[in-house]
Amino acid sequence: MKSIIKLSVAALLVVGSTQASANDGQLDITQTLSNNIAHYIESAGNELQSQLKESLFNDSQKMLNEFFSVKSEQLVEANAVENTPQLVVANNDAKVEG
Repeated sequence: MKSIIKLSVAALLVVGSTQASANDGQLDITQTLSNNIAHYIESAGNELQSQLKESLFNDSQKMLNEFFSVKSEQLVEANAVENTPQLVVANNDAKVEG
């Protein structure tokens, strides 16, 4: 990503510098163009960083919520199995001899 930005800046600087000649007035244009490009790249980088942090935060929060909900569901199921009354069948028939 950084290399693409660097290549874009270099290309824009080359285009800007080829259109400007060596006299003082046009060098100011080149400097202004360079400053504007640098400011744009810095702003875009800051915005990208901010969006990336927000996206990572949201994704990690979602994953943690899912993890804890699965764990709590497993605990509820385990407790339900332990607390389920077990039916015991006993044979109480008495043998009568006679």
